[in-house]
Amino acid sequence: MKLTKTTVLAFGLLEIAAANAQTTTMAPAATTGSGLLGHRYTELSLGFENIDHLAEHGYSVGARANNPLIPGVLDAGATYSYSWIRGPFKGHANTIGAYATAYAPLARVRPFATAALGYQWTSLRHGAGDDEAIWGAAVGVEIPAGIVTITPRLSYADDFDSSARGSRAWTTSVEANYWYSRTSAIYTSLGRTDVRHSPYDSWNWEIGLRARF
Repeated sequence: MKLTKTTVLAFGLLEIAAANAQTTTMAPAATTGSGLLGHRYTELSLGFENIDHLAEHGYSVGARANNPLIPGVLDAGATYSYSWIRGPFKGHANTIGAYATAYAPLARVRPFATAALGYQWTSLRHGAGDDEAIWGAAVGVEIPAGIVTITPRLSYADDFDSSARGSRAWTTSVEANYWYSRTSAIYTSLGRTDVRHSPYDSWNWEIGLRARF
């Protein structure tokens, strides 16, 4: 199901965390900033998708675990998401994925780039289904403002089908992350997804909780 694939990738596989505005060489008290890159954390999320030309909406829930590999340079993590849609297109999908994010400080912001791979099991009504590998990439920049970080990003999601049936979707989004304690945060994001060769573009909204260790 091509629509579900792009929903899962937009909400799950490519939703990476924002970066800390402080450098990793600072004291622990100073590094409790508004970003997440370079930190070990977990995440739970809930997503909602308003799909053009459809009365039904798409939904998703997800989980993520991030771990720094090279301090100040590279993070990696794993994701899981479950997405579903009701109505005549009723169906659901389970997706697992892994990603790597490279980032670097630039003045008081951090540009980043992410590459991701995953596999999705899709089930549609009347017994139809589609299981296959998927991939994605994203670029963006983190803009810190105290305990809040604003992160605009551009994401691309696809499968490995080179034909016209392949899922090719661009998502432009912006995220706001707010730390209400030293280790706990709430975030929200809003994005617009353009699905190539399809009228089913969408507005995507997500909210979630994060815990930093």
